[in-house]
Amino acid sequence: MADLMPLADAADLLGVSVERVRQLVIAGLLPGQRFGNVWVVPKDAIDARRHSPGMRGRPLGAKRAWQEILAGSVDLRHPGRYQRRAHIVRVEMSRADARALPDLVGAVVGGVQAAIELGEHLAADDHADLYLSAESFHDLDARVAFVPDMAGNVALRVVDDAAWNLIPSGRIAPRAAVALDLLESGDPRHWIAGEHLGGDDG
Repeated sequence: MADLMPLADAADLLGVSVERVRQLVIAGLLPGQRFGNVWVVPKDAIDARRHSPGMRGRPLGAKRAWQEILAGSVDLRHPGRYQRRAHIVRVEMSRADARALPDLVGAVVGGVQAAIELGEHLAADDHADLYLSAESFHDLDARVAFVPDMAGNVALRVVDDAAWNLIPSGRIAPRAAVALDLLESGDPRHWIAGEHLGGDDG
């Protein structure tokens, strides 16, 4: 389970008010979980937000974000512009079920696992990062067992169906999407790999 911190500590690290952190959580821009009357956020999400440069301009819609990702014209200095490429739903799911999703629902692998398969030297972990269509996500509970959990081991990146139709079929997400996934991590090693992937023409 990820290290969790109260909103007051997160606010101190980000240099904003507790109310601003609460607004980010409620808006879905920062993961958070409520335990009774207390809200907590994962420490790695705070670290990632501190690392990410400010957003330039409005976030792109899902379809436009994927058009830029597929064209290879992603500006990694402003990863927040591409946040609408998918809606992240964190869940707890067995490793076997997570590994089966590409075959079961046509999901594509993103994040650290995809980066490793693309040649980056990162350590594998128990987390999974998978892109899938909104239509597939809608029926997912009929195929595999999972429990929504803000600190879960699987990040399901649910892509709007119109944007999903742009993504070429395959097992691994496009390089630029994987680079963006890594830049959202709380691990500096992932940021370096993301910048390398995003700057790599291969």
